Amino acid sequence: MIAATRLRSLPPWPYDRVRRIAAAIAIAEGYWVPGSIPNRRNNPGNLTNPRTGQIRTFASAEEGWRALYRQIERILSGESPLYPANGTIRQIARIYTATEQDAWARNVARALGVSPDTKLRDV
Repeated sequence: MIAATRLRSLPPWPYDRVRRIAAAIAIAEGYWVPGSIPNRRNNPGNLTNPRTGQIRTFASAEEGWRALYRQIERILSGESPLYPANGTIRQIARIYTATEQDAWARNVARALGVSPDTKLRDV
């Protein structure tokens, strides 16, 4: 739970909503667990290649964070072809992850201090 504590201790500025959501997803994906797949691949969101379905590897952690920020921005703006702009964290989980969807939704929501039934855009 160290990572969740880190998220709660972030000041509200300059850490905007996209960064807070990204950090919560990174917690749910296990990014801060040494040796985890997201950690080894510099991929805090455990993002996959849309064509192959394989987990992406980024050259740096910064590149991986930027990719996750872009994905969240597309979801929030309604530009994502996969995720509903008005989707709840629970609804996003059903698309975002193929396994343990309820646990993922609970972990993201807990890190953000909201319910899994909260709309992502309302975070």
